[in-house]
Amino acid sequence: MIVLVGGNEANSRFRPPGQRSISGVEIRDLEYFLACCNARSFAEAARRVHIVSSAMSCAIARLEQDVEAPLFDRAGGHITLTEQGEALQLAAQRVMAAVQAAKDEVAEACGQVRGTVVLGSTLHTGRLDLAAVFSQIREHHPGVVVQLRQAQAGSVGLVQAVRDASVDIALTAATGSLRGVVLHPLFTEPMVFICQPGHRLAKHSRVSVTDLREEMILRPPPGWGTRAVIDATLGATDSAFEVGNYALMARLVHAGFAATLAPASAMSDDMLAGLRVVPIEDSRLCWTLSAAVSADRRMTAATQVLLDALIEASAGCARELASPAAS
Repeated sequence: MIVLVGGNEANSRFRPPGQRSISGVEIRDLEYFLACCNARSFAEAARRVHIVSSAMSCAIARLEQDVEAPLFDRAGGHITLTEQGEALQLAAQRVMAAVQAAKDEVAEACGQVRGTVVLGSTLHTGRLDLAAVFSQIREHHPGVVVQLRQAQAGSVGLVQAVRDASVDIALTAATGSLRGVVLHPLFTEPMVFICQPGHRLAKHSRVSVTDLREEMILRPPPGWGTRAVIDATLGATDSAFEVGNYALMARLVHAGFAATLAPASAMSDDMLAGLRVVPIEDSRLCWTLSAAVSADRRMTAATQVLLDALIEASAGCARELASPAAS
């Protein structure tokens, strides 16, 4: 049990109007409540925390009784947070972070690091070997569990997932200053121009932005980091064919539909067979992979372990990209 707001009749007159005394709230109920906030479905939230739907409904009803306010609008078969629910979400996140921090400190005092880390990731992580990262963590920190969530929503969606605490770390191609998020750049690699052998630019040793502005370029969907880079360099367009799958992109180039731009590591040798890959002389057309973490929440020891492992593994990627053989 945890007391969110203490008080008795003697001091209740000092509370702001409308502020309720919330005592006896179960930490587990707050955990279930946050699961519902993330899943936007009682049934899906119950599945994620491994309980039956009826138990989830009872937990939310119990919590609403404790706080004396409706937390979700259940109209239309979907659940959305009420104003009171949004207020509780922020408080619950702080409480759960404090609980986890306490557990971590006890574990660290015993010489252990344990806990679950949710890692959100773009579908393409370049030269970063996630399998090696996960194997290293299992070897050195067997108490750390990593849950990988690959997202098609692109870098914008992953950054938002860090903000709303549905993931602890996100591998993202987002750049710049982002509200509520700290970016740890891992490595940067150039983008390349990919076309058919008979294309007018196929025999160039390098292509320029001026060359590319005259081309129909297949672009990733809005929200992808590479789309932001392409639009910023070549100019945004409403006529771009948007393709969120590099294998399909390669097939469309093979078919003569259009040319494309992609990170050098995005397409395998098999996908590029029979195509021409031309370097680009403008350094703005590059792809940067970063690890994004919250600027507002304390990192758990397990999250720090994963972040350190990602940074260590990426150092090798950066050295490989800097070598003459990679250019």
